[in-house]
Amino acid sequence: MFNLNVYLAALGLSTSQIVGIGPQNAFIIRQGIGRSHILPIVLICIVADVLLISCGVLGMGKIIGAIPGFVQTVAWLGAAFLLWLGFKSFRAAAHPGALKLEGSVERDRKRAIRTILLVTLLNPYVWLDTVILIGSVASVYGSLAAPSFILGSITASVLWFAGIGFFAGKLAPFFQKESSWRVLDCAIGLIMLFTSSLLLWNYGFSH
Repeated sequence: MFNLNVYLAALGLSTSQIVGIGPQNAFIIRQGIGRSHILPIVLICIVADVLLISCGVLGMGKIIGAIPGFVQTVAWLGAAFLLWLGFKSFRAAAHPGALKLEGSVERDRKRAIRTILLVTLLNPYVWLDTVILIGSVASVYGSLAAPSFILGSITASVLWFAGIGFFAGKLAPFFQKESSWRVLDCAIGLIMLFTSSLLLWNYGFSH
């Protein structure tokens, strides 16, 4: 039975977890600005969210979270992964030749799909937030409310990923300038550093 209160709670929680500009969102925005392979990228992100959130809501989050040292290990590996992505962003910002629109956006379809799969499935923050955090909160509402919770979470994913993917293209004229890409890459690099620190603070030292 559909529960509006649970649906809205899941919508709010899921939105708060996915709006941060992590590696996944940064890649979608970059591809959106370049208007390159947005549809498959957005669909992959939505499907991944549906599967991960469903696993968390249906109980996998509790099982994984109960494994001794698992969350902490994933947090440290995730921080290292994010630092590596931050380094790549700073390196891109330091080389003007790599900042042109055609060079900054992934034009090859297979490589674009491979990249979004990597930054989605190999990003521990995605797993920690969708499977463990959202799954734990969902358990409070009970099994009968699970469908409403999953639906609310899916709604958040669809609205967010479709929004940043398809509307980022409106910024394309601004990003014809190399200086704009330099600013974006520097901002992404700083965000990666901040996100890795936050990951360790929330998960690496508390479990």
